[in-house]
Amino acid sequence: MCSGRVDPALIVESFLAGADGVFVGACLKGECHYSVGNLMAEGKIDVTKRVLRRFGLNPDRLVMRMMSSAQGAKFVEFASAFQEEIAELGPIGSSEGVDADEVRLRLTAARNALADRKLRWVGGKWVEFQEEGNIYGERFTLHELGRMYGEIVLDECAIHEIRLRLDGRDLSARELAKELRIPSYRVLRHLADMRRLGFVTVSARGDEEPVWSTRGARQTVGAP
Repeated sequence: MCSGRVDPALIVESFLAGADGVFVGACLKGECHYSVGNLMAEGKIDVTKRVLRRFGLNPDRLVMRMMSSAQGAKFVEFASAFQEEIAELGPIGSSEGVDADEVRLRLTAARNALADRKLRWVGGKWVEFQEEGNIYGERFTLHELGRMYGEIVLDECAIHEIRLRLDGRDLSARELAKELRIPSYRVLRHLADMRRLGFVTVSARGDEEPVWSTRGARQTVGAP
């Protein structure tokens, strides 16, 4: 299978299924049978690693290595080195200082974000944005892509994590900010967008502190 067909959401599914690391093999640059499949894979892996980092999970648990089909010894070298690296990191969450339940919640939010349309779209545009540009013909450097993708990843991950953390709970923006590990003002911006689209509702506690929930909200989460 071409590495360009790798699905980021399925990579995270592997972690949810118990994997402590994921290794993706790809053709050498310039040798892809489908022209740019390995370059597309680079974009998808970049987005996935950014998502893992956003959720406090070591992005080194995911690697992509390029080699030709004739480089069996190189594959063994890459795979053996990766196995040693993962063994040193230990089970996912252990070296990151995150307990098993929290790891599962974060990975679930990561999978949902990567399966949603926005991150799928930007992941698939990695090569196009560099070689052809956007609809205005503007081409992006790797540095520019990194900054743009980083902001998109932060927003999408927060939206999906908010949804999961509000499942069956009423939380204030301040409480959510602590659990999401991001500033309150960013949480409030996301909550306002999600409320406008009907994904969350807001009420007040006895002390008049506004709290947010998903009760009575739409079931399908989209990207505001």
